[in-house]
Amino acid sequence: MSEIYRKCALMKNSSTLALIGGYGFVGRNILENVATDPAFEGLSPVIVDNLSNPAPGHEGLDYPSYVGGYEDQGAIDFLDAQESEGGRIFVFLAGETRVAESKDRPLDFIDANIADPAKFVMQAVKPGDKFILISTAGALFDGTFEVSVNSPYCPKNFYGATKAAEEMILEKLVELRGAEFRVIRLTNVFGKYSDNKKSAIHAFTRAAISGDSVFINGDGQQSRDFIYAGDVGLGIATLAAKLRAGEHSEPVNMLGSGVSTTLMDVVAAIEEATGKPLNYEKIPAKELLATEPRDVIADKADVKVLLGDRAKPFVEGIRETHGYYAK
Repeated sequence: MSEIYRKCALMKNSSTLALIGGYGFVGRNILENVATDPAFEGLSPVIVDNLSNPAPGHEGLDYPSYVGGYEDQGAIDFLDAQESEGGRIFVFLAGETRVAESKDRPLDFIDANIADPAKFVMQAVKPGDKFILISTAGALFDGTFEVSVNSPYCPKNFYGATKAAEEMILEKLVELRGAEFRVIRLTNVFGKYSDNKKSAIHAFTRAAISGDSVFINGDGQQSRDFIYAGDVGLGIATLAAKLRAGEHSEPVNMLGSGVSTTLMDVVAAIEEATGKPLNYEKIPAKELLATEPRDVIADKADVKVLLGDRAKPFVEGIRETHGYYAK
């Protein structure tokens, strides 16, 4: 084993927190929580990321890392070198998320969300490890009911189908490897370190600041359950800490707000935060909207399992997101 990998071995009494895709939007928020909250002192992050979509400032972070694809042999060797009493804790953030493209590139989505993660588990995960899969709360279902951790899969698009399959397949493979498996399903995440995100809140906030115009698909009354990215980082780190301590945790978890907010409500909140009107044009986008759930809302009890009452209110999160972009 090369010396560069040996240098990454972690201090005794800490647990390796291996973030696969850790320099991205959600990963950066996990790292910020781990670095600033004493509750997570026992977690020692290491990162594998191919830098295809890194959040700003990643180059200034001082963590052991492997730059390249998680499927590379170099990534497997790097992770093998990470020593951790009681097993390593993987947080798997990688995958294909461009929902609208899934119907045109189905085989790419199968590779990115099923085949490649499955191969990674078989190569990287060892007995005693813990594996947290970051999944989706919205696309697994059709948008006709409030979603809970016990809701049956009924995806409306091919992306959601690949994520449902990923959950089921990786659970069985992780168990075959002698490790513990957990899922965290996320609703719509927004907030800091989202510079590369093209989702509505981020695109609309940037446009309101710059004076550019945006399109709103449909009537703007479609709704989503939004959660601030800092709270997502907190929730994921909380589950990792529970696994490290051997505390009880649920096999399937949800991070969201338990509140459904329409797109036009998003516009109003952004206009209030920026003090400027948002220039927008509504377009039918019937084909796109037909592939998406009309409404998404998560069960209030489920979203409190990891966060309790610590979730940031939506309007406050919008103000902080505006502050991040207005710097």
